[in-house]
Amino acid sequence: MSADVSSSEKSPVLVQAVQWLDGYAESLLDLCEQHRLLLLGAVSFVYFAATSVLASRKPMWNDELFTYFIAQAPSLSGIWSALLTGADQNPFPFYVLTRWSLGLFGVNEWALRLPEMIGVWGAGVCLFHIVAHRSSSLYGFVAMIFLFGTGANFYSYEARPYGLVLAFASASWLSWQAATERRVRWLPLLGLFGSLAAALCSHYYAVLVFVPLGIAELVRSYDRRRVDWAIWLAMGGALSPLLVFIPVIEKARTYAKGFWALPSWQSIPETYSLLLMPAPLMLMLVLIFAGILAVAHVQHVDARASVNASAIPAHELAVALGYVSFPVIAVAVAMSVTGAFVPRYALPTVLGVSVLVAWTSARLLGGRALLGAMVLFLSCGGFVMLWARSLPTTPETALSHMYAIVRSVPESDLPVVVADPHNFMKLSHYAPRDLSSRFVYLADPDRSFRYLGHDTLDRGILDLRPWFHMNIQESEPYKRTEPRFLLYVHGAYLGGPWVNGQVGPSLNWIVSDLTATGWHLELKARQDNQLLFLVTRK
Repeated sequence: MSADVSSSEKSPVLVQAVQWLDGYAESLLDLCEQHRLLLLGAVSFVYFAATSVLASRKPMWNDELFTYFIAQAPSLSGIWSALLTGADQNPFPFYVLTRWSLGLFGVNEWALRLPEMIGVWGAGVCLFHIVAHRSSSLYGFVAMIFLFGTGANFYSYEARPYGLVLAFASASWLSWQAATERRVRWLPLLGLFGSLAAALCSHYYAVLVFVPLGIAELVRSYDRRRVDWAIWLAMGGALSPLLVFIPVIEKARTYAKGFWALPSWQSIPETYSLLLMPAPLMLMLVLIFAGILAVAHVQHVDARASVNASAIPAHELAVALGYVSFPVIAVAVAMSVTGAFVPRYALPTVLGVSVLVAWTSARLLGGRALLGAMVLFLSCGGFVMLWARSLPTTPETALSHMYAIVRSVPESDLPVVVADPHNFMKLSHYAPRDLSSRFVYLADPDRSFRYLGHDTLDRGILDLRPWFHMNIQESEPYKRTEPRFLLYVHGAYLGGPWVNGQVGPSLNWIVSDLTATGWHLELKARQDNQLLFLVTRK
């Protein structure tokens, strides 16, 4: 009788609940191990279905329209010529790949974004194998789905090369891991060379992907007391694409002086904040849950823990920590060499964070599966939350309120000058026939630099006029010939949030210039943060 009482005193409701959850977590651990391919297929299906909805409905924004028009140049030499202007600083193969996708699946938003959609998925699959190799399939899924709930989510349906860089960076990590262990190494060494070279063919900042692997290989060489020359040769050979791109890189460097996004040490915390959302919330909940388990004092010993959570080699931890430090590395290089930086250049940061979260979950609290199940559950919730928040309407519906304000004034015969290049590109591309010919952008790099401190946006849009097929005019000649026009100003582009939550610079210089040079601005319509002026020469 006394034994029963003692037992009941040690089994309060909380303890019983934890034990009940432990049982389900162990079943999930077994399920992930026994049916890993089936579950990988299911996760992949959900990912592609959800991301395809976003990719097909989200209106293309300024940078994506650069991709859209350059990839559709009349010939491959036309793409090369566009890049030789230096206005868009991405490598030639990225546009060729996008061109193939448009050729296979038609000219539409989904096909334009398909390479990046596949890229982020491929990164998740690689992380699954990297983590599962040192723990179990459950934690492989933790790393994969945690990645989908970070800033990588935004770039899975954006027609810029950052999703591709993630894919090739994670593939190089997986190849390097295999090359450090296998006796027959020619295939992983080829994979290491090919994935690093492909990363450089996607974005020039991918050269920084070599840094975490290089640090890890130095750690491995120190531990082994000898250098693995085959790996260094594969990594060094992967730099060869840079030789081909030298002419384009030199042209792109001419844009560095007046670049719209200059690096600073403040860029480091901003980068972590933007790329890891909503990960901090998930990790806080995981810590709270781990604390509850610790307070409950429920003993749990898993015989598989010693096998599934075996010691992770120091050189593999070095790769993960190198990627976690990626913003520091990228900002330091930008400040000392390139002079240009935006947080998405450091997107590979999410690879290191995802792997460390999974490996840590596998080793905390004696390797109990319940903590891994909790992280997996929260990661799924993060992915769903980002998807729901990003779910847009169709481009026509999303922009209808912008077209409505233009139609609301009686001056239907006047051209409509759009104050900032981002809104101009989007409005002009999606405009109905009765409005498409009326939208104009007035570009002036000198005035942009005078009023805003940067000129690359206006320089770029002028240099790429032959490829854009839009009504882009030089400011001064246009104002000499047009005494009256409408001016559309979007309030967000006066300085503030503008894409994916990132705070951008002011992109509107024309209002200041018109008022300073004696033009009369009469407010004709206002709707929320949209302003429409009638501009008249005094």
